[in-house]
Amino acid sequence: MNRQKRLTILLLLPTLLLPILLPAQSEPKTPYFFSADYRTGYYRPKRASLNALTSDYQGFGLRLGWQTLGKKDWQIAYRYPSFGVGLNYSKFENPIIGNPLGAYFFTSFPQITTKWFRLDFEVNFGFCAGMAPFDSITNPQNIAISSSANFQSGFYLEQSVNIGKHIDLFATEGLTHISNGALGFPNMGINVRTLKLGLRYQPQFQPILNKGKKLPFDKKWQINTYVGAGFKTYNQPKPLYREVLISPAIYYQPGFKRRVGIGCEFAYNEAVRGYYAYRPDKTYDNSKLFTFAAHVSHEFIINKFTVLTQLGLYLKNQPFQWYYFDQIGFGFYERIGFGYYLTDHIRFVTNLKAHYYIAEYIETGLIFDLNLN
Repeated sequence: MNRQKRLTILLLLPTLLLPILLPAQSEPKTPYFFSADYRTGYYRPKRASLNALTSDYQGFGLRLGWQTLGKKDWQIAYRYPSFGVGLNYSKFENPIIGNPLGAYFFTSFPQITTKWFRLDFEVNFGFCAGMAPFDSITNPQNIAISSSANFQSGFYLEQSVNIGKHIDLFATEGLTHISNGALGFPNMGINVRTLKLGLRYQPQFQPILNKGKKLPFDKKWQINTYVGAGFKTYNQPKPLYREVLISPAIYYQPGFKRRVGIGCEFAYNEAVRGYYAYRPDKTYDNSKLFTFAAHVSHEFIINKFTVLTQLGLYLKNQPFQWYYFDQIGFGFYERIGFGYYLTDHIRFVTNLKAHYYIAEYIETGLIFDLNLN
């Protein structure tokens, strides 16, 4: 080997060894944050029968969350949301409501983001315990809640001001709903107006990745079939009525964030018996337990999670279980739910089905997705 070749190899050797000698550059970890808040609010019933529950309240909340950076396409599509778990405690001035302690999951979706200000839409869902339930002797006025443990959900708008790379101050306004989902009677539920003031601390600041990245997406059609079941009570603790349903629908997904669909529902609903048991002026046969409805739906898709909102109209055997249905002459239902993909084509879901905005069934089931493209 001549001198020139040896010199060339010697000069190139550091370049060849550089990737081996230097530590690998890993992508930044998703930063976590803590937050604490003081909260206040009030419950003002719209029904005269619930006026005895009128109350103000105060409380506090603690959270552990994670701020997405844009490492995945769904994070970019939703403008870098945050998610996590939280605890909250509320002390109502009216003792017949109780003092619930709640635990929940939350997700916050940025709507407006600047260097110093951010507006988020927040959704959370969980459970709470410590309500003062209805009791015919010790607490007869609480005809809204029949159980100490209940479901808890909330929808809020949060405004936060950045006072440094690690600290935000925030104010949040919204609505907290507490209900047992008709698993016990009575169950009118309560809707609490909420104001939260707090501080959020993120120990390690990480800049956003892939800002401004374009997200190409192949639009697609799907057939999604929901198979589910639910349970409820009606006007007394027993019996427990059942619902079983199958609901096929066709969906169109134009992007990463959402899909819209139209479909139908075939259901077996035993709660119809509960209605007729208290309406001797009406008669029915077992065929009335089978209902048929059409619906329109919207779903947010958040990585492996989905959030459903649905509005349905009964076309046959509408379940006349409410005074309102008798008055307007037709029946409709609402459904809101959360799903999680167990595989690429199968989801586990938990839904709340309501009639005329009154909780009817807590449902669980599976959704099977079939791509048509």
